[in-house]
Amino acid sequence: MSLEVQILLRNSLEHIQAKEYGIARELLLKAQSLEPVNPDVLRFLSVVAALQYDYENALIFIDHCIVIAPSNGIAHSNRGNILKELGKYEEALIALDRAIELAPDYAEAYNNKGNVLQEMRRYQESLALYDKAISLQPNYAEAYSNKGNALELLRQHNQAIWHYEQAIAINPRYVDAYWHKAMTELPGGNFLAGWQNYEARWFKTHPLQFRYSGIARLQSITDLAGKKILIWAEQGLGDTLQFSRYIQMLSSFGAQVTFVVPKALRKVLNALSQFCTLISDGEEIDESQFEFQSPLLSLPLVFGTTLETIPAQIPYLDFDHDKKNLFARELGTSQKLKVGVIWNGGFRADSPELWAINKRRNIELDVICRLKDVSGVDFYSLQKGNPAESELRARKEELWPDLINYAHLLNDFSDTAALMECLDLIISVDTSSAHLAGALGRPVWILNRYDSCWRWLRGRSDSPWYPTAKIYQQNTPGDWIGVIEDVKVDLASLAAAHSKR
Repeated sequence: MSLEVQILLRNSLEHIQAKEYGIARELLLKAQSLEPVNPDVLRFLSVVAALQYDYENALIFIDHCIVIAPSNGIAHSNRGNILKELGKYEEALIALDRAIELAPDYAEAYNNKGNVLQEMRRYQESLALYDKAISLQPNYAEAYSNKGNALELLRQHNQAIWHYEQAIAINPRYVDAYWHKAMTELPGGNFLAGWQNYEARWFKTHPLQFRYSGIARLQSITDLAGKKILIWAEQGLGDTLQFSRYIQMLSSFGAQVTFVVPKALRKVLNALSQFCTLISDGEEIDESQFEFQSPLLSLPLVFGTTLETIPAQIPYLDFDHDKKNLFARELGTSQKLKVGVIWNGGFRADSPELWAINKRRNIELDVICRLKDVSGVDFYSLQKGNPAESELRARKEELWPDLINYAHLLNDFSDTAALMECLDLIISVDTSSAHLAGALGRPVWILNRYDSCWRWLRGRSDSPWYPTAKIYQQNTPGDWIGVIEDVKVDLASLAAAHSKR
């Protein structure tokens, strides 16, 4: 390796550590132009591509590296990681086994294999891999934290917390451990510690983008009268719907609140305009006029929300009454129980780490259609977004011919809200529609995956956030049929009671 390539590699590593991936890539490409078959250059090009979520090109680079240096165990380990991100778990295991064969003392290969097994829901097996990694590298904070994740999924919550704390003790700057700890504390109802650790979302491996940093952070609810405060939605649509309840609370302290919301929610959040100025995301904002700002999901920390003090006065959103009347006429005079269904939450292209979670929360059309066996019910599809909408159009007559598809009438969330007001019940996977139903105070049954989101808490069928919600929890990873069968029993009872009115 020439001196110039060595310098380019060293400098690229500094930029990788600084998360300046574009600069690192340019340096590495320059090094590749000088030495096209240098395996180290190719390996780091693969690393940078993966860090930028370009896994297809990351795989091309690492495969080229392995052709040149087939005995490089680290390269095989990296390949396993990339294949995991591409959802090719069996191939990933093969790559990682090869890495372990070539570099049996390389702790990271065992850790990476444990992560693949976690994605395959083989949680118990993953523990031995993390233990091996830790035995080879006792100060391996990442392996302790990843083992904590597996223990959490095995519902060994106290052991999970212990492992996160070990990771933090080893490396207090390892932010992911704080984040994972929050994901164990919040569902257990330990909100005071959980909200604080939830702030790690700004610094973890896949951080959220912090905005409006030129405005002072809101730290307290004292002395807010007359203060101009900017609150901004930071995450998904469901998160915005759930935590927008705090806007009225801020207003009650005399604050002058401006709330930046996703354009898709602007109409349906209009009920909050009596407490704040609503601005759609993307509109120009003069930051100099505000004294404080806060990300929306930091407000529970600011308010010191505990399990007992969750603000759950519903409804806190409203609906368009004219639209409701139009839908009511559309629905007609059927005396059957009217049930809306949503079985797919879609995919968040802007959040790569959520891809796998989104897949786990969705239910196949072949499974959700089992609800049609319940008599005395008119089912209405509120399902928006592809591929679910396209699949329904293609297979509706085959799988659920009596399902009434109203998706074409739902142009925005205000339409969905108006239709929900005409229905007796909404059955939904964990997606924004479930939050909308809860915020409107509509009866909603939430079909929840095994690795539940923290907000639904642990071991509960009710929700202190949404008093009209009932939660049906997957007890075995991937088993939606069991959930649907439980729903069918309760739905049959509800339909029978409805028919006697």
